[in-house]
Amino acid sequence: MIIEDEIRRYSIEGMLGSLDIQLTVQSVTNAEDLSSFSSGWLVISDSAALESVPDEISERLRRRNTPVLILVDSSDVVEQSWADHANGFLDWADLCPESLRAAIVDVQARRFHVSATLARRSVTASDQVGDGSTSKGASAISLTAREHQVLRLIAEGLSNRQVARSLSVSEHGVKRTVGIILAKLNCPNRTLAVVRAMESGLLVM
Repeated sequence: MIIEDEIRRYSIEGMLGSLDIQLTVQSVTNAEDLSSFSSGWLVISDSAALESVPDEISERLRRRNTPVLILVDSSDVVEQSWADHANGFLDWADLCPESLRAAIVDVQARRFHVSATLARRSVTASDQVGDGSTSKGASAISLTAREHQVLRLIAEGLSNRQVARSLSVSEHGVKRTVGIILAKLNCPNRTLAVVRAMESGLLVM
């Protein structure tokens, strides 16, 4: 665990100690210490602390496919390389023993995790409908250029592996991007995500 703010770090350590799952917790204050992490570790960090991680160490974690759970505030901007590598995002506003446990269980199982507040923030629809040409959800949901690329390829029927080859990225990176898309569109699967994106005007085939 590498958390920049001491109070927040102690709070998380306390929560981790109260969970009913087997964990060995190691707090890291120096980003260099992350280089000693072996397979089986899960990195819990915040966006501020990740900024201090040297490129060679972050690349080593990616090569080892070390799962990463990032804690974020509403105003945080996560570096793109970490956003691509992360297996889950948990809003500080949602943080409690139960939400932390759910996030850890998902990330350890290689399921992409997005906490409730982040998911709602991504898909909150405006109460105002425009001129009627688009749904109110279309103006509220925002996808990055990479998310648009992935969504379009999914709509064309490509698998995660085929999308990865097409975009020259890792399959794990595609899985994470798909997870973010599903969270933003508030859909349980890829098919419904494509349908909702087309209905809302986010995707035109």
